[in-house]
Amino acid sequence: MEPKNEYSALQIELNNHKHDVGFIGSDKCSSCHEKEYKDWLGSDHQLAMQLPTDSTVLGDFNNSKYTIYGVTSTFLKQDDSFIINTQGPDGNYHDYKVKYTFGHYPLQQYLVEFPNGKLQVITPFWDSRAKDEGGQKWQHLYPDEFIASHDELNWGRPLQNWNYMCAECHSTNVKKNYDLKTQTYNTTFDEINVSCEACHGPGDVHAKWAENKDQKVKNMGLIFDIMDRDSAHWKIDPNTALVTRSKPRKSNMQVEWCGRCHSRRSQLTDEFTFGKMLEHTHQVAYLDYPLYNDDGTNNDEDYVYGSFLQSKMYAKGVTCKDCHNVHSGQLKIEKDNVCFQCHMPQKYKSTNHHKHEENSDGASCISCHMPKITVMVVDPRSDHSMRIPRPDISVKTGATNACNNCHKDKSNEWSLAAFKNWYGNKYDTIPHYGFAFHKVRTNQPEAQKALNKVINDKNMAHIVIGTAIRFQDYSNNPMAFENLEMALASSSPLVRRAGLESLKNLPKQQQFEYALPLTKDSIYGVRYMANSLIYDIPITNVPKEQQAVLINTRKEYINQLLYWQDRALGLSSLGVAALNLGKQEQAEDYFKKAVALDTLNLIAKINYADLKRMQGKNEECIAILKKIISIDKTFSVAYQALAFAYIRMGDKQKALNTLKTAINIIKNDPQNHYYFAVLQNDLGQNKQAISTIMKALKTYPNNEELLTLAYSIHLNNNEISEAKKIATILVKTYPNNKQYQQISNSN
Repeated sequence: MEPKNEYSALQIELNNHKHDVGFIGSDKCSSCHEKEYKDWLGSDHQLAMQLPTDSTVLGDFNNSKYTIYGVTSTFLKQDDSFIINTQGPDGNYHDYKVKYTFGHYPLQQYLVEFPNGKLQVITPFWDSRAKDEGGQKWQHLYPDEFIASHDELNWGRPLQNWNYMCAECHSTNVKKNYDLKTQTYNTTFDEINVSCEACHGPGDVHAKWAENKDQKVKNMGLIFDIMDRDSAHWKIDPNTALVTRSKPRKSNMQVEWCGRCHSRRSQLTDEFTFGKMLEHTHQVAYLDYPLYNDDGTNNDEDYVYGSFLQSKMYAKGVTCKDCHNVHSGQLKIEKDNVCFQCHMPQKYKSTNHHKHEENSDGASCISCHMPKITVMVVDPRSDHSMRIPRPDISVKTGATNACNNCHKDKSNEWSLAAFKNWYGNKYDTIPHYGFAFHKVRTNQPEAQKALNKVINDKNMAHIVIGTAIRFQDYSNNPMAFENLEMALASSSPLVRRAGLESLKNLPKQQQFEYALPLTKDSIYGVRYMANSLIYDIPITNVPKEQQAVLINTRKEYINQLLYWQDRALGLSSLGVAALNLGKQEQAEDYFKKAVALDTLNLIAKINYADLKRMQGKNEECIAILKKIISIDKTFSVAYQALAFAYIRMGDKQKALNTLKTAINIIKNDPQNHYYFAVLQNDLGQNKQAISTIMKALKTYPNNEELLTLAYSIHLNNNEISEAKKIATILVKTYPNNKQYQQISNSN
């Protein structure tokens, strides 16, 4: 135990966080659940956030210094306080007092308090690994890029704010409590760390049940039962080595529960509902590039959940507790032995299977089936999709693979040749959704056809189907609406939400027809997406029997945006909503607040500029757009909007110069080339426009907008043979588009 006087003042402050209704604290749980409590002590959950003391602070605060990119941070102790002197977001040096420690291994970060109740995560962190592993020193979260004081990734900016970016998953029963009028937080938590009730819910009724053994109390007084109490076990067939669950898993709730924090997602509300699906209060990220590679392997930190949902393990009924002690967070058995709980070591530990030297890294199950990527500089995370290595996918899509994760000096082709030498074509002939996703992302012919196979594969994971639905092209996929109806009727909220997201480019009336029924969905995350599509439809445009539904839809949507009003993007969204509802004055107020809250949020600024366009204040619009470009010279939308502003002023040459600058600076947006060519053609520079398009198509092959523009220019100039060539490409690339077929036949 620590001496009480070491942090008595801090403890008094912590005690001021009173228990919320129903919460009793982990100390009371320990009297009955001694083993679980001991397992929890010292875990990542128990050490997720702590008061700063000599015992909890791992970093060197003995007047140590750390310099990177010309910024020197000094870490020192003043009386009982831990102080960090470093450059703040204003560009000046200040002393910042450490309010809490954040995490503990393999790195520890530090939270400092800003005015108005804000807590910020300072960028230098303490590498808490052993010295012989490269640790026991100060490091920087972004060692490969200079993060200036005015950069949105600067530690004092909103993206590094604890109150809404981090708090939910490092403490128990967090309430953000933001006041827009004063722009202050009064964020509270029930316990400083991730305690028993963070997972099991409020424990007061359970404690009373334990004391009184009142048999009338359902479920032992727990709000919900996180355990799988179906007495299922895993059966291994000794002949085939196949593993099956003795009983089908009836509930996914345990995985959903872990996913609350172990997923990349956005939070919809503080009012967390224990026992309901994750999508009720959060929106999980789909398998989009670059968060994931095209084949769904990790390309960034995904916190496990999104990967695990793709796995055959999950599909067969495996849950987190099958591999992990859920209280300590550690593996139930060390390393590969956890796999051998179900997978026969006689078969899978053999060199006949893994083809590597015994006890080498290559012989490890985890190396091949759960390859790691390193995040936050020092933290290796295993990919929980638990898949067979597929270097053939890497060759065709550029995705990473487990083989080259170790053999970094070799090519994907080398790995594929070695794999085929060992296993023949046993694996690389198996279809995989990664090929379809890559075709869509790179505008390849037959992409939509490949996508349809993924969407209609009944064995495909819901998160994969959801991702695929969002990639649908309603103009070029004859099965798109059939797929949509399937998605909106799916049992999976991930798939239903994806179906709704795919509607965004359809006419408003179609959005209304498909989204209206889902405004009554039982899962709030799905309802929110439906609401976002139709909230702005005029009440008078719908039948009387639907007007009440639309009024409620609008109210629920606006209330959701109000939850995000502590961030510029939330305020900007409120501005857009007000604008769509015809309330320009209210919209301007929200846009002003958004820009003032975060001067670097370019989406808020671009929306504000668009309001100025609508108001006919072209000069003000241009001034805002120029400011955006001065902040980020690679922000395409600003160049495009600025070009249109110049066109409205009658200065097409300035517009042309603006788009030319965008083309030269920005290398990942075909839209700049498209608008540049449109303007060239409009100025009578037909040949130059075609030249622009042809150059752009080398970088963005088969881009539909560029091809249709080229066809139109050739046709208008009576260049029939050239137009026919373009039409042939369009038909080949988009074979299901009837309009392109008609164009080709007419030529």
